Amino acid sequence: MVSRVRVDMTICAHKALIDAHMQDDSTVKVRIRSTCREVRRFGKMIKPLHMEEYISIRDSGIMELAHESNLTPTCLVPAGVFNAVWMEAGLISKRYAQNSKSICVIFEE
Repeated sequence: MVSRVRVDMTICAHKALIDAHMQDDSTVKVRIRSTCREVRRFGKMIKPLHMEEYISIRDSGIMELAHESNLTPTCLVPAGVFNAVWMEAGLISKRYAQNSKSICVIFEE
């Protein structure tokens, strides 16, 4: 079953829909649809991910590709990819995540 995360970047008015699907070989395939050209390019660069590419931020193929595709450091799409992949891999409870509905960044005055 596919795990889906939506990222609404209200500060730049772009949206992304991220699907993660566990493959038979235990890699996770990621599909990203977005209104942002850079995010679409990032999504096309992501090949099926092995666990070592999403288990740690330091050695992450996700973050390396975010850098290569020129996403800004403030873009939440890479974090959305981690969340979708972790849900699909069972590292985050899918039910708990879906019941929580969202995580967010709040800009305080």
